[in-house]
Amino acid sequence: MTNPLPECDRPPLDEMAMGVQFDPLPKFHAVHLGLFWSRIREEYPHAEDQGLLSPATEPLDIQPSTAPAATAVAVTVPPLPRCWFLTNDKTQLIQVQRDRFLRNWRQLQGDERYPRYGHLAQEFKRAWERFQEFIAEQELGPVNVNQCELHYINNIERAAGWSELGELDGVFPLLSNRNPGGFLPAPETLAWQVRYKLPDGRGRLHVEMNPIFRGRDMQLVLALNMTARGVPAAGSIEKITAWFDLAHEWTVRAFAELTGPRAHEFWGMKS
Repeated sequence: MTNPLPECDRPPLDEMAMGVQFDPLPKFHAVHLGLFWSRIREEYPHAEDQGLLSPATEPLDIQPSTAPAATAVAVTVPPLPRCWFLTNDKTQLIQVQRDRFLRNWRQLQGDERYPRYGHLAQEFKRAWERFQEFIAEQELGPVNVNQCELHYINNIERAAGWSELGELDGVFPLLSNRNPGGFLPAPETLAWQVRYKLPDGRGRLHVEMNPIFRGRDMQLVLALNMTARGVPAAGSIEKITAWFDLAHEWTVRAFAELTGPRAHEFWGMKS
C-alpha cells in the first residue's frame, strides 16, 4: 500500500498500546520488577500492581468462523503481579510481567492530545530496548518474542453522527438498511465484531464495537476497539518495528473504511 494514510485532526482515540509477548522468563522474580523500576523511575515515578494478563496466541491456522479472539497458553512457572510504571501525569505507562511488555498512551481528562503513532512507536522502542538490556545484564535468559499486539480504543461520541442505537449507519455505513421491513423498533442495544487476516500470514486485525458508558463522565459512547495480533518475522527490534508499522497501517485504513463521511468530517479526517 503506497497511498498516504488517513489522518484525523481530532481522532476519537481514547487509548493506544503497543506490546510484545515472549516465552516466560523462569528466573524473573518480583525483585526484578523493582530493580527495573529503579532504572526508569525518573521518567515513570508512579507504580501500581495489576492482575496478570493471560498469555495468548493468535491461531492463524483456524478458520475465521471458528477462531477465538486468542488461544490461552498454559504456563508452569509461579505467577507474579503485572506492574504498571506511570509517568507523572499518568497518561503514559509501561506494563511488565514475566511474559509481557507493553507501553500505553491514554486519555484521562478527555482533552489530552494524541502524540501520534510515530512518536509513541519511538518511545516503545526506547523502553523495550531498555528492558532487554536489563534482562541481559541480570542474566535472566533470552527474550524469545512469540507475539506482538497493537491496540486502539476509540470512543465515538454522538456528535460524530449518531443519536440513538438505531441510527448508527451515520457512523458505520455497514449498518445501513438495518430494518428494511419497518416492523422492529430501534434496538435497545447493538454490538458487532469482525476480524481480518493481515497479509502473508502475519496476524489478524480484530474490530469490536460496543456501546458503553465512559468512565470519566458516564457519557454513552460507541467503543470501537481495534486490536492487531501476530508474529514478527524475527525477534529483532527491526522486525518488531516492521510488524507494528504494518499493523498500524491496517488499523488506520480499516478505521477509515469502516466509518462514514459524516464522522470523518467531525474528526477532521484527511487522506
